[in-house]
Amino acid sequence: MSRSEPTFIGEVQSVSGGVVSIKLRENLGSSLILVDGESYRIGQIGAFFRIPLGYNHLYAICTQVGAAAAPVNTLLEAEGNNNRWISVTLFGEALGGHFERGVSQYPTVGDEVHLVTVDDLKTIYGSIENTASISVGNIAASSGIVAKLDLGKIVTRHCAIVGSTGSGKSNLTAVLLEAISQQGFPAARVLVIDPHGEYGSTIQNNGYVFKISPDEGESPLYVPFWALPFDELMGVTLGEMSPNNVTSVRDEITARKRESAKVLSNPLEADLISADSPIPFNLKKLWFDFDDYERVTLKDKTPTKEDLIEIGDFNTLKSNIYPPHSTTNNAPFQGPRRNISRALEILKSRLRDSSFDFLFSPGPDYSPDEDGKTLKDLDALVATWVGHDRPITVLDVSGLPSEITSTIVGTLLRIVYDTLFWSGKLPISGKKQPLLMVLEEAHLFLPEGSETAAHRTITKIAKEGRKYGVGLLIVTQRPSEIDSTSLSQCGTMIALRMNNGADRTKVSSAMPDDLGNLAAMLPSLRTGEGLVIGEAMPIPSRILFNRAKNKPIGGDPDLAATWKVTDRPDPKFYTEAVENWRTQSTKTKT
Repeated sequence: MSRSEPTFIGEVQSVSGGVVSIKLRENLGSSLILVDGESYRIGQIGAFFRIPLGYNHLYAICTQVGAAAAPVNTLLEAEGNNNRWISVTLFGEALGGHFERGVSQYPTVGDEVHLVTVDDLKTIYGSIENTASISVGNIAASSGIVAKLDLGKIVTRHCAIVGSTGSGKSNLTAVLLEAISQQGFPAARVLVIDPHGEYGSTIQNNGYVFKISPDEGESPLYVPFWALPFDELMGVTLGEMSPNNVTSVRDEITARKRESAKVLSNPLEADLISADSPIPFNLKKLWFDFDDYERVTLKDKTPTKEDLIEIGDFNTLKSNIYPPHSTTNNAPFQGPRRNISRALEILKSRLRDSSFDFLFSPGPDYSPDEDGKTLKDLDALVATWVGHDRPITVLDVSGLPSEITSTIVGTLLRIVYDTLFWSGKLPISGKKQPLLMVLEEAHLFLPEGSETAAHRTITKIAKEGRKYGVGLLIVTQRPSEIDSTSLSQCGTMIALRMNNGADRTKVSSAMPDDLGNLAAMLPSLRTGEGLVIGEAMPIPSRILFNRAKNKPIGGDPDLAATWKVTDRPDPKFYTEAVENWRTQSTKTKT
């Protein structure tokens, strides 16, 4: 390359780490340049430049234009020429036609700077051809170049999709799911946490949907209560109690799990079992025995229980009834108390609440009998979620009671992650068959400064998951509310249109490759267009993503097609809607 080439646009004037200030050549009369019949506009935010260094070529992306791009303390020229500056950030280099991320050397003052042509882009983007790539759209700067993402880097280095409402997040997520399932990855494992029931309609025959109240073709979602750690189980069942009572409950649950462990297909040693161990036990029987302890009256002070007036039944949550204790110093005497009657009433209410059946009555296979024995164990449950013959699993948690959604999602992810973690070198381990966890509306489960079950599990996966073949795809419209540590662990950032300043600041600070300045262009992106930065693309790229073949339910309605019709829906459908609300089901009856 030489300064006589039409691609030559200026010289390096300042280098500060990966940021390079470029002074445009004086005889550059127009910002529009023709090269081999193609027009290129200089000074576009996000445009690419090449800095030749012998056989090596450094590549950079434009992040700032005009006088503000000049180096600090630079004495600007006459007023008419003080805006001939651009600032770029280095992101990769090519040697012998082979492109790699990162740079092995830096430019110096006076080095030439050239435009990157379409042929250069094809060479750069071609570097992803031989990897596990998926096609998701077209490069916005050159519609003839297909945009491909390195699927391996998305899974092993984590990824975040951020953007305002209506910017195309759900569509992009659906496009990624379609690409994974239809572009040559039949043994893929993708687990989608779907809090709004959007994706069941998008996966078609490429996966299975598990739902609290399943529709036709869907499976019931069960989360056995006995798989919850002790603290989470207490929060869902008995609530807050005194430390002494918490200890009593913990000891009792531990004892019952140790008894239940004796009937497991592979019995465990008692010393290995704690209240947190995912071992079945009968929760109704636990309630019954604690309730009986609160109600018992005594014939004498030795003590001997009074005869029952009415025999209870733990299966129907019917209490034993004893003669009331005397208010004087005569029989029947009041028995010992823990004074947890209120907590037991809460537990009884939860056990009777049909909206908690997925947890406390998890079908005939996972509901423990009186001795804590179940027909199937956690291995079968995890196998139904991620061990089937299709690449995608959607866990639709839209029907969960809002007060325990975070706890249940955290438990779901922990069950799967811990199973893969302890798989070691087995063929189902994440190392042998990686798993991608997609977390929609991640700000609901991963808020900054939170200490929920979901937060603990997700942050653990974000920090450690790649070591064990478990990837995380975070999707959110409120990145300003999300945990900073988890967001910073994402090696790839896909940012769609974003108008909120706080959200852009958070995204800017989390962007890899020191490209935070590019966040300033996010408000001007078109719907369905995004800026991809990080390891999944060879260079930072502005991509116009494809439209999903099967539109997610969360997409915008076609207002013109629905409001211009003359006939309104029959009012009888409101009756059906209320019935669906009460039964927590959307099955169509008419």
